[in-house]
Amino acid sequence: MTAFRRYDDIEIGDRFPDQPAVFEVKADTVAGYRDLVEASLIEGEAGPTDDGQAPPTLAAVYIRPAQDALNGPPGGVHAKQSFAFHAGVHTGDRLETTLEVVEKYERKGRRYLVSATRTLNQSGACVTTGRITQIWGQER
Repeated sequence: MTAFRRYDDIEIGDRFPDQPAVFEVKADTVAGYRDLVEASLIEGEAGPTDDGQAPPTLAAVYIRPAQDALNGPPGGVHAKQSFAFHAGVHTGDRLETTLEVVEKYERKGRRYLVSATRTLNQSGACVTTGRITQIWGQER
């Protein structure tokens, strides 16, 4: 049985994971993501090109290891998420993401946790920042 992190044990300013989560941007990952994105386009819209640049929304994939490091209990709800894109991400990039808890609050009997992500590439350039609001899962 996995021990989940308790909401009350998380403080504003806590960072996850201890070391930045690393994500290697591979050609097959970008191609698979492009296939999903292209499949959801409305007929007649321009599809993505295969120029080695990853679609910006791949950020939802490469920040996931940092978000998973929170290790919350099951049953949480991903309430909202936003990204700001600062530089392109390309096949072959080595990305490092950290997540910092920036807010905690309770509303209508539910516990919320807001975190900010920051992803740097192998050159140290910031490629993406983001904000995630989640409803914490029930601790039993």
